[in-house]
Amino acid sequence: MCKKYEAIFIIKNCDDADKVREVIDRINNMVISEYCDIFHKEELGVRKLAYEVKGEKKGYYYLINFKAPDSLEDTGKISIKINTVEEVIKHIIVKMEDD
Repeated sequence: MCKKYEAIFIIKNCDDADKVREVIDRINNMVISEYCDIFHKEELGVRKLAYEVKGEKKGYYYLINFKAPDSLEDTGKISIKINTVEEVIKHIIVKMEDD
């Protein structure tokens, strides 16, 4: 049995598309390394933040939905790994309701 999660990441607004792609690939690899299966990815692009975060007024939004095994008791391991990515200024992971 798997649990479904939704996560959104705000990446520092940078004009270098290759840098953004590199950060997205790192995020995907970190989630997959915890034995999770990403079933939906969506790049929402650059958006204005409601308030300044770490000196940034805009950020690149990236959304994923993934399935995690029941053995993953919480998403803390993933959050800890994501916190090591300097370009990610904010993120949130929430459990989706069961169908």
